[in-house]
Amino acid sequence: MNKSKKIIKGSKKPNKKQFAISPVVWIVTGTILGLALIVGILFDQLYKSPLVTINEKKYYLEDMTYHFYNAEVSHSYISQLYGPSYWDMPYKNSTTMTVRDGVKLETINNFIYEETLYNEAIANGYALTQEEIDKIDESVSSFINDMGNNEKFLEKNGFTPEFLKEVFSKNTLASRFKQDVIDSFDIDDEAIKAEINYDEFRQYDIEYLYISTENTNEEDEDSADAASDEDVKKAALDKITALREKALKTEDWSDIIPEDEEELKYRTGNFLSTDTSYSENLMSIMLEMENDDVTEVIEDEDGYYVVRMINNNSPEAYDKKVEEAITEKEEEAFAKEYDDNIYPKYTIELNNKAIMKLRMGRITLVN
Repeated sequence: MNKSKKIIKGSKKPNKKQFAISPVVWIVTGTILGLALIVGILFDQLYKSPLVTINEKKYYLEDMTYHFYNAEVSHSYISQLYGPSYWDMPYKNSTTMTVRDGVKLETINNFIYEETLYNEAIANGYALTQEEIDKIDESVSSFINDMGNNEKFLEKNGFTPEFLKEVFSKNTLASRFKQDVIDSFDIDDEAIKAEINYDEFRQYDIEYLYISTENTNEEDEDSADAASDEDVKKAALDKITALREKALKTEDWSDIIPEDEEELKYRTGNFLSTDTSYSENLMSIMLEMENDDVTEVIEDEDGYYVVRMINNNSPEAYDKKVEEAITEKEEEAFAKEYDDNIYPKYTIELNNKAIMKLRMGRITLVN
């Protein structure tokens, strides 16, 4: 019995009406998309996001470049010691913030601090004196001409004479306003001074002649011409003993050593009784010296010394300590004044998104 064979044919696709797009439409569409792309690029390049807003006044990176420059320069020296990883080290023992981010926020806070103090100065009628103007002009000229800053660096950061003058002017008025506020405080300098023990900071000023007894010929000890340690020490002792005799008859020791002499050295120094920069042997001798006393040749671990006491009762270290203590009290008092009565006058907003895009170490420095 024959069975019919069914053949399944591919089904036909339903007819769709095809539309042809006019070339004009393509041109118009392409033009619109191109313009949109260009506008987007220009908007991204030209639109400036403020980093900080103070009482509705916006401040941009270009307003802060000098502050960032100072921060980057000071930390770049440290970075050279530690290497590129320095910027990513913990910031002041922080476990969540790197040096890069910590210094960035510190710089912005310093800018806000100075700007608010400048505003306070202006609000209180402050104006630059002629002496301040002259000093600012000198500073601008020095920065541009005398510090070796090249044109590429100045142009990149917008460090024009006008910009620098504005920065230095603000700093001058802000600093004077702050100092005037500090001067208005009732801080008892004498009471602070009385709290510091003079004997602990009694300073001894000295000058001395020195020669090393290190045997630099040790590596050639197998050589017939190599000097022994005892030979080196004897030669050094003879040299400094002869120089001591000359020094006893000389008022100014600073030029007592001949220019072609390489082993003998003239140095100055100062110390407190608690210092450890000199050996116990030297300290025990020097602490007993009167002014203008000259020691015999002193043998120490590293060489021979001849010491003259210039002043065994200098107040320099004590005065410095007192000044630091007074300044600390003044800064504490001003910080309270700022927090209580100045900062609250201002509404400050940080643009964290824009700030996060900044990378310290690469903001102002030209590679």
